[in-house]
Amino acid sequence: MEKIYDVAVIGLGIAGCCAAKKLENSGCNFIVFETFNFPRKKLCGGGLTEKSLNLLTSLFPDVEKCVKVKSNRVYFVNENSILETSKKVPFIFLTDRKVLDYTIFSSLKSPNIHTGEKVLSIEKEKNLYIIKTDRDKYRVYSIIGSDGVNSLVSRFCGFKIKKGITYEIDIEGNTGNSVVVDFTNLKHGYYWIFPKGDYYTTGFGIFSKYKLRNPYELNRKYNLKFKLNRKEISKGGAFVPVFNGKLFPGKERILLAGDAANLVDPFTGEGIYFAALSGIKAAELLLNSKTPLTDYEKFLNKNFLSDFRWSNFLRHLFFAFKKPFFKGMEKSEALLKIATDIISGNVCYKEAFKRFVIKSTLLPARFLNVTGVNKAGKREKSKGFSSLDI
Repeated sequence: MEKIYDVAVIGLGIAGCCAAKKLENSGCNFIVFETFNFPRKKLCGGGLTEKSLNLLTSLFPDVEKCVKVKSNRVYFVNENSILETSKKVPFIFLTDRKVLDYTIFSSLKSPNIHTGEKVLSIEKEKNLYIIKTDRDKYRVYSIIGSDGVNSLVSRFCGFKIKKGITYEIDIEGNTGNSVVVDFTNLKHGYYWIFPKGDYYTTGFGIFSKYKLRNPYELNRKYNLKFKLNRKEISKGGAFVPVFNGKLFPGKERILLAGDAANLVDPFTGEGIYFAALSGIKAAELLLNSKTPLTDYEKFLNKNFLSDFRWSNFLRHLFFAFKKPFFKGMEKSEALLKIATDIISGNVCYKEAFKRFVIKSTLLPARFLNVTGVNKAGKREKSKGFSSLDI
């Protein structure tokens, strides 16, 4: 008789690996499919917030060893304005995603992990799902769709993910530990420099629907701005989900996780924390809940939906008034701290907005017209982008 599996996990990114680990620990009869073989290159800046790192290490202790640089300083840039913010302790942890993903994947011990096997289609047959791959056909009761922004599982459930774009270039260099986030001339996105010790990951993300003819040249333009004209190690682009006011929980006995569920912060583009937590929760509910889809949708709405909507609101507000925002942060350490808390994942967006409104009322009325001014009333001379400690 053909074997029937309780759960199939489709896609072994962060969300899929976290789901598989939970299923593995339960003794569940499950199977996993991943199109590619490990180790594989993953287009991602590789920055982890503290809560992302803590969540991943709770399941995969060796993740701590994947951290190449611990950063406690960020430079926010817009045109000629450079704002430096730092903390006494690190708040961004930089990893090589190829190494991170392979470390997580290698901890999985189930014999039913099928890498290099692409899922071609899903069909419903009575109370089962039939999964057809480029190798075989499988019958399962439930599915966790963690197959990314181009998710076949999400499409099967009737969802359509809107897509933005990210592009990155890894370049050689002996780095410091400072992160750069540059908003200059990018609508609803930013350019980044992430130090990795022996190389930099540079790139940009545009988290709205946007057509771009030559992302490589745009990336290089920003690299040259910061004097990073060095040997390129790798380059490439990828799509990223664009939040449209909705999250995608799944359908019937299919639960979606990570990018497939539209779980990417609309402002920062951060997705690792949401991928990990949604993968864990999807597995837990399929194991323990009598109504997994209903309970999973409640979980997504309670924990993510409201904050994503606030994030989307602040994104539109910020990019409509970038200059006043930067001028406010130049004059107020409290406003700059709010930006730091956002990028480090330490504050919800509703609370960030409340704090911003309160602190903004304390600024002098003239702040919109006077920026970068020292106590003598003379504009301070910028040292330029090449002087940044990156």
